[in-house]
Amino acid sequence: MEDNEKYLAHFKFEGDLVKNGYLDARKSAEALIGIDEIFRYFLYKKSPELNAVEFDLPVRTRKGSWETLIPENIGELIQFALVSGGAIYGGSALKKMGQNDVGDFGFKDVFKGIVKGIKWIVQIGKHLKTLKKRKFDKVEFKETKGVQFIGIYNDAGEILYVPKIYLELFTEIPETIFNRLTQLIEDERKLKIGFSPNEKLDADDTKKEVSISINDKGIFYKEKEEEDVLFPELAHNQYVELEGHITRGNENSNTIGFAYKNHILTCYPISGKIVEDRTHFFGDCTIRGYVNRMDKNGVYIEKRPRIAYMDILPSDKKTDEDMFSK
Repeated sequence: MEDNEKYLAHFKFEGDLVKNGYLDARKSAEALIGIDEIFRYFLYKKSPELNAVEFDLPVRTRKGSWETLIPENIGELIQFALVSGGAIYGGSALKKMGQNDVGDFGFKDVFKGIVKGIKWIVQIGKHLKTLKKRKFDKVEFKETKGVQFIGIYNDAGEILYVPKIYLELFTEIPETIFNRLTQLIEDERKLKIGFSPNEKLDADDTKKEVSISINDKGIFYKEKEEEDVLFPELAHNQYVELEGHITRGNENSNTIGFAYKNHILTCYPISGKIVEDRTHFFGDCTIRGYVNRMDKNGVYIEKRPRIAYMDILPSDKKTDEDMFSK
């Protein structure tokens, strides 16, 4: 890839383990799924009306790294895919997309905002050494070029100024959002996320590429706990109302992934299709339904519960008081 090739942003692995531009097929698949999950989470947080949009992220490799590039004209590609693929999409939303506008922003601004959000989450996570922080006892405020920044302190007394909109995103981020991507990080393979060198950086950007190395991996990757029985308090056929976050949807299997207490539970509708609930995808919500621990042979021995749900309720939006303690 030439340095002057037009693209918006990149996710890339660098180091001796990818010096020839290769990851094995399985690792490549995991990396792509991880990027896709992260990108869609931020996309739907920013513009829930794009929930039904299907798009592909192009992959390019070159000597010295393995890269996934976000094209500069990704908005145009999505519009084209919608029209040529006959995707089902609300008329008013499609009209907005045809005008290259979502809310008060153009398509490129929306996707730049996604990349900036991802970069800031990495920056904040490294500053705090955790993704668990949800409230901040001591903060500072400043405004630069019309952007409101909030200064947050870490345990070492160091301050990091973060645009308010991205700090709010951080307080809601699922702890395991980077798991698929960061599990590939090793001593000789680090992850870097940034904009094209040809892209003008905005006032609310981190101003630099962010990276996650083996030294930071523990912040962003959480090992799965081996348990004899996961959530033993959730008995078979028990009615439950669980608060969590939808991480994925699979129309082929008619299931969704539901992040609950740092685990992903498989859930499926008692009746109907998951597409009927797509407005809740990649968002915080409450699932109401029944626990299923029956295996495929009809025996109640499943260690990981599944949830047969009746409905999904959106969580109330957080206020500033939820993020900043008094």
